[in-house]
Amino acid sequence: MKQHFLRFAIFVFFAGTVFAQNAENPIGQTDEAVKALAQSIHNKLTAEKAQKIAVGQFFYQGTASVLGAYWSNQLSSELSNISGRSYVLLSGGFAGADWTISGEIVSLPGIIRVYTRLVRTENRALEAAFNADFERSTALAAMLSSSGSSGGGSSRTAQDEWEPDSWENPQAIEIGADERAAVTNRTLHEGDEDFFLLVPEKNGRFIAETTGSIDTYMHLYNYETREELSRNDDGASGDNARIRYNLQAGTQYLVKVRGYSERTNGSYGIRAYLYGEAPPPDEYEPNDDSSTANLIAIGTPQQHTFYNDDDIDWVKFQITQPGRYTIRTRGVRSNRLDTFIELFDSDLNSIAENDDGGDNYDSRLSRQFQNGLYYLKVRCLDDDPDQAYTISIEAD
Repeated sequence: MKQHFLRFAIFVFFAGTVFAQNAENPIGQTDEAVKALAQSIHNKLTAEKAQKIAVGQFFYQGTASVLGAYWSNQLSSELSNISGRSYVLLSGGFAGADWTISGEIVSLPGIIRVYTRLVRTENRALEAAFNADFERSTALAAMLSSSGSSGGGSSRTAQDEWEPDSWENPQAIEIGADERAAVTNRTLHEGDEDFFLLVPEKNGRFIAETTGSIDTYMHLYNYETREELSRNDDGASGDNARIRYNLQAGTQYLVKVRGYSERTNGSYGIRAYLYGEAPPPDEYEPNDDSSTANLIAIGTPQQHTFYNDDDIDWVKFQITQPGRYTIRTRGVRSNRLDTFIELFDSDLNSIAENDDGGDNYDSRLSRQFQNGLYYLKVRCLDDDPDQAYTISIEAD
């Protein structure tokens, strides 16, 4: 197949000269160039009926830099925000992409140039090439020497436009309808934490994830009660964080993003979206600890749901006839719901546990019991529980 080359140069001009970067804060000064670049790439992808796109790294002298990470994240964000696109931007690397976008940064006399290349994955054909030139400044050059990773680098990353943010002053972001949700770009500098407020309009299964090359850590809270609901380190691609949770309409939630270490610095992106309907809490909720455990009768199964991946269900039961009993938890539609059970005595001493003792991922525990009160703790090992389950305690 013949390779097609489209040479397109983006120069940012002001009064006939190359645009001079703000010496104090170059973050965001490249936005107009990235916006024009994103539109050009979008036009090409639309014309070629592209389906799945991946945005990769922009290296300087073969290594990551803050400028490269910012350019990559900002380009992803601009492409995500273009309306009417038919293609999907992937967040898990190049796997599965039919087009890829990446490039490099070079330092030339008086200018810093960013090359961007659009490649068709099928035959590695270079379909388009773009370059953007910026007047060299001390601050912009510092972004090349600062590592975009979390280890031991100099903390030279500038504060972004949303700083200072805090629990009392979070940045509000929208929850998208699917994985094509817009990416919001931020930066982390040494010891920094970023705060995001989310208010879902409807119940649903939710994902919040970061993108980029720095090592991020994410927390999810109920904003009104400040209760931590979930946390994650490397749940997304690379060192990025991802949280799955079932949100309730109208409830205010807060996502906090920090670096894995206090010395983490660089640019990253964050997006949030719904990917399905959330099951409502079952009739036995709340039963998230032993004090709220509901009573289950021997020989009478109960049906429960894990209404989010962190949900824990407690039940208690009374043995009045010593003997051998079998405890089972199983999905109502299939045996592929991965449950885990832990048995406690009346003093809440753990006495047994089981993961996959039943069919496939079902839990099953069979043992001798004496008369007395017992507690059972049930949790799910799946990231995304997709069905209800039953708890049963039967005499053998």
